[in-house]
Amino acid sequence: MIKKRINKLRYKFLKYGIDGYVVPKNDEFFSEYSNKDRLKFISNFTGSAGYAIILKNKNYLFVDGRYTIQARNQSGKKFKVITIPVKFPKDVLKFKKETVIGFDPRLHTEKQLNSFFNIKNIKLRSIKQNLVDLVWQNKKVSSVKPFFTISSKNTGATSLKKVTQVQNILFKNKVDYLFVTAPENVAWILNIRGKDGPNSPVPNSRLIVSKTKKIFLISKIYKVKKLIKEKIISSKDLIDIKDFSKKIIQLKGKNFIVDDKSCSIFYEDIINSKFKIVKREDPTYLFKAIKNKTEIKNMIDAHILDGAALT
Repeated sequence: MIKKRINKLRYKFLKYGIDGYVVPKNDEFFSEYSNKDRLKFISNFTGSAGYAIILKNKNYLFVDGRYTIQARNQSGKKFKVITIPVKFPKDVLKFKKETVIGFDPRLHTEKQLNSFFNIKNIKLRSIKQNLVDLVWQNKKVSSVKPFFTISSKNTGATSLKKVTQVQNILFKNKVDYLFVTAPENVAWILNIRGKDGPNSPVPNSRLIVSKTKKIFLISKIYKVKKLIKEKIISSKDLIDIKDFSKKIIQLKGKNFIVDDKSCSIFYEDIINSKFKIVKREDPTYLFKAIKNKTEIKNMIDAHILDGAALT
């Protein structure tokens, strides 16, 4: 089964002019726990972290020390298993002539790819269509689960207050917009949750916050109907994922803060087509780290329940 899938993937190499393809564990939102487990599909590896490199006549599976034995058991017949950080791609991928490696720009950050593939004779090629998806015929389609809100009584702060915190950072750094790419940060700012992950209530979405406190939620429209109905966000402030490029061009301003650890090459290229990008960590991480009285109380209550359940 795995051999057949790999051969189907390799068949696509000729069409796209590549010699290999990278298949990471993460999805478009950089989650380890995704309904789109492309790495499992192509390699049979079920661990929570890793990535595969499929070449014309050889396959590599890179995993950390937790999964070395598991990876060999699950994928060792078709893949050479490499343990990181003992070895990285630069240590094993050595080519005498130029070798083109394809990748899906939605699944990688520029920083990540440069650290993996800054290797002599390797050229990276962005391919917007995911090649694993093209050979994944009977992929299970997950049911639609809408986003929902949580009360400021439970969060200790309104969404408006949190947006104001972001606004202050934008003014301080003389930047027009913040692009929030981590779904957990979108959840914190808007006081919303979702059911897109099996273990935590993340709402798979992205958010733009302007220095004028204007917000734009980037998501699939059918996931936010409840938020529109509850007036958490206006329909005119919603950007459907497929319309992102068009909407970005319509925004006024000069620059964007983009977190290079969670913003994919795909979105960075779109923003960079009009705006200057200021690369720095999303300030939401620091805001979240400072807990208010309500959050502290809820954390204590949660630990008591968790401890009792474990006991």
